[in-house]
Amino acid sequence: MPDFFDISPINVHCIMIGMKSVVWRLLAYVCFLLPCLLAMQNGYAQNKDSLLHQLKLAKHDTQKIYILRSITALSDDTTIRRYFDDGIALCQKGIADGLKPQELYLAGLATIYGNMGSYYKHRSEYANALDVYKKAEELSDQLHDKRFKSIMLNDIAILYDDMGNMRQSLETSYKDLQLQEELNDSLGMAYTYNNIAHIFIELKDDKNALEYYTKSLKMFDVLKHKKGMAMIMCNMGTYYSSCGDGKTALIYYGKSLELYRQMKDTYSVGEVLSCCGFELDKQGQVDSALAYFNQALLIAKELNVKENMAYAYRAMAKIFLKKGNAPQAQEYALLSLQISKQLENLRDIQNAAKMLKEIYLQKGNYKDAYAMHDLEITIRDSTVNEANYKDAINKKLQYDFDKRELELTLGNEKKIWEKNVLIFASLLAALLVSVGSFFYTRHSKLKNRLETMELEQQQYRAQMNPHFIFNCLHSIQHYILHNDVISANKYLSEFASLMRTTMEHNQLQTIALQQEIDYLNSYLSLEQMRFENKFTYQINCSADVDISVLQVLPTIIQPFAENAIVHGLCYLENGGRLLVSFTKVDDRLVCTVDDNGIGRRASKQIKARSGKTHVSQGMELVKKRLALASSLHKTTFSAEVIDKTDADGKALGTLVILKFPLEL
Repeated sequence: MPDFFDISPINVHCIMIGMKSVVWRLLAYVCFLLPCLLAMQNGYAQNKDSLLHQLKLAKHDTQKIYILRSITALSDDTTIRRYFDDGIALCQKGIADGLKPQELYLAGLATIYGNMGSYYKHRSEYANALDVYKKAEELSDQLHDKRFKSIMLNDIAILYDDMGNMRQSLETSYKDLQLQEELNDSLGMAYTYNNIAHIFIELKDDKNALEYYTKSLKMFDVLKHKKGMAMIMCNMGTYYSSCGDGKTALIYYGKSLELYRQMKDTYSVGEVLSCCGFELDKQGQVDSALAYFNQALLIAKELNVKENMAYAYRAMAKIFLKKGNAPQAQEYALLSLQISKQLENLRDIQNAAKMLKEIYLQKGNYKDAYAMHDLEITIRDSTVNEANYKDAINKKLQYDFDKRELELTLGNEKKIWEKNVLIFASLLAALLVSVGSFFYTRHSKLKNRLETMELEQQQYRAQMNPHFIFNCLHSIQHYILHNDVISANKYLSEFASLMRTTMEHNQLQTIALQQEIDYLNSYLSLEQMRFENKFTYQINCSADVDISVLQVLPTIIQPFAENAIVHGLCYLENGGRLLVSFTKVDDRLVCTVDDNGIGRRASKQIKARSGKTHVSQGMELVKKRLALASSLHKTTFSAEVIDKTDADGKALGTLVILKFPLEL
């Protein structure tokens, strides 16, 4: 059933069914309702000013009440609240003064409360919505109007669902279902079955969810209610999709799509097309998914449904990113973000920002990736606060409900004791919520910090790449200038392979030690060619080091090997040696990089005499990476550099000792 109680003439008539006397109903309709209905019909055809003029001319309170209800549909928030208040005041005065017929004033008040509930619900003022919905329900009991009571129970059940209070939503839905059975309201039952199925899905009870979806579909089928059948088939498609049965999901989506097209319900066609696109994307059929999302986007544009446009753009951006088309993905994600900002839809803004962050990271645009990361975190915090507010309201309502239940069950002599217990429970609950909120916030901040550190790790690795690439390109240039085409070609081929591996490793947080050793071998082979075999190298692993399982930071050893060559071994005419060893010591992986070069001090002196002022950033970046890794993994990554000398203080080379955790 719809969750908004319409104020059309049909519904005004419906709420009068519970009047005790047929004569009263006829008199009320002729004397009071007929002029009112005419005023309402004219009101829908005219503007608000015309309705305001009719309000001034109306002589009967009942006419004023219904005109006020019509005006609220055309007014801003402040005006709506004023007319609600005016309508309530008129009804309550008529009831207090005992004006006849009382049923008209009660019915008018009930209808206003129902519409106020929908208004508050739309504004996410859940506590206010529940309060007025329940007032409307109580008035329906006074009117003996079961049909209107059923409508209010449906609205209350949906409200509880929106608030996440599934227990209350299910209980209220069952009450509504019982009432609909008494009224023989098959259509209402069909909609309520659907609502109950949705609640069971939220409760992760797939068996009962499917049972109630099936009941709903059968009832809509008996009633030949195409719109209901199409809705349930779409819902069942979503159910099977969430269960991992994509084939069945697409069958139900297809049936739903066919019915909506028969009814020329373009809006719903667009919604189901998006569902199909989502499922096809899950199955890896990205081209088909793209086609469905594109159709959904065209419909959203045609109907100017901006929220659906934002979703379609975002979904298509995700697919283009999968296909490796980052520019197109960026264009669509930016459009999604722009529309979501116009709508002030926090959830969609967060999703679009997250998508753009992934796109910018893939493109190596870390500045914009940081900006989108900050936006995502800011919005996430806002939505968490909103969720906490809903949860607080929900707990208060649950507390009030439990309190009323206890007061009805226990005797009067226990009420004071009960009150104290409830107050204590409330305080305890508040304390638990506060403690939970503290730890949640702390966890959230830690998670955000970890994400930021991961981005910084990628940034430092990206900064190291140009440093390494420059040296390699310099060597290629050397071969070309000396007309050594064969060596240049071989070096370029090895260099391209190494660059491909570098880019692959830069996307990962950790790699197997075997991969790091292979990478190091490739690099050292290049350096041997570059320095014309001035040195030899060897990589050793102790037997207790499982290189296929042990994880290390990607490309973390290479800068130390490069330092040994560039600042030590390259100055030797021949006989240079580089030894890289991996061993286990206690709970650490120890890596040593040992060379017999001229030493750091002599290297600095040579550079000073040659007038070179360039300062290498490689080792500084490695230090930052190790410090970040220590924070990220909550353990220690260390590097110690030792200048080797003989008894006379003569340099014998350099030794680097790296210590990493065994488990990452």
